[in-house]
Amino acid sequence: MAKDAYDQGLRDRQQLVKQTVQTASGVLAWAQQMESSGQIDRNQAQAAAKQAITKMRYGKNEYFFISDMQANVVMHPIKPELNGKSGSTIRDPNGVAVFEVFVDKVRKDRAGFVEYLWPKPGKDAPVGKVSYVQGFEPWGWVIGSGLYVDDLWDAFVTSTTRLGADPVD
Repeated sequence: MAKDAYDQGLRDRQQLVKQTVQTASGVLAWAQQMESSGQIDRNQAQAAAKQAITKMRYGKNEYFFISDMQANVVMHPIKPELNGKSGSTIRDPNGVAVFEVFVDKVRKDRAGFVEYLWPKPGKDAPVGKVSYVQGFEPWGWVIGSGLYVDDLWDAFVTSTTRLGADPVD
């Protein structure tokens, strides 16, 4: 029963993050349409898209990030010091090259879920997170967002411990 609750919670978060990324990608499409119609040039279109997405939030201050297909960070509103830098060396404690995995997922499937560890805003210790990433071909970008799942795991462990079961079995 605890495992079912964990699995359902994870599916719910995956669906939410997927829907929000699909919505945010509409901002990229809008800006790219302005570029392709000649209203503004590519630099202006990309700047407008980044500015809008930087400010977008949902849930409890959840945010969106953008990288390119070489794993360079285009825009990260919580860690702006990453902007314009290679994300290829950013690894979680398990060795997952997070931005490289985002790019690999988009190359392979055009979009999908990636699980990894990442610190919550204002915290240092990385915790479980599931992100949905989606490619934006006209600009060679990857847009994504993620939701933390550490609370789901904590609830699962608490439930199984109460039942006297080993949570990792």
